[in-house]
Amino acid sequence: MSRVDRRPVSAVNDNVSTDDADAAEDRTEAAESMTEVGALGFGAQFIVWSLRNWVQAFKARNDFDVATGGTFERFGLTAAALALDRMMTVLAAAAARPIDIRCIRCRYLSPDEALLVEAVGAAQAENFFLATVALRKLMPGSAARLALPHAADLARDLDAAGMMLDGATGQPPARALLH
Repeated sequence: MSRVDRRPVSAVNDNVSTDDADAAEDRTEAAESMTEVGALGFGAQFIVWSLRNWVQAFKARNDFDVATGGTFERFGLTAAALALDRMMTVLAAAAARPIDIRCIRCRYLSPDEALLVEAVGAAQAENFFLATVALRKLMPGSAARLALPHAADLARDLDAAGMMLDGATGQPPARALLH
């Protein structure tokens, strides 16, 4: 006989269980201070959507292009999809800790998603040092060095498509990563 867990899943983070009322209250307070994905610029929203689709495809062992419905190909961003896939493959293989990439429908940006957006945004601004610092918050230095060229390729391809990242993730500016 199997036990089915029917507890509601938190709207803040579907990776956290809702064990008690105090924890639920803490998550509600945290949600109020979190950035909504809808408040981001289009380029940042696109990256978050892409990251979440990549993780969904990875977990389901599906093709990333299938998970995105061919969106990258339709908009001439095939190279960007490949760059994102390679960056995320490095992260999946070398993550220094569990990485919080939310489900596609979650309206809140996780701190880890914000770091990835900041890394791509720094690369788009050609500040590769800050891009590396952001990536190193998620993975060891050697892996960050492997992921950086892919983040830079993704940044370049999004820039060419007119998707500029203004760095507005609701998180501290990339320079705060240095502390």
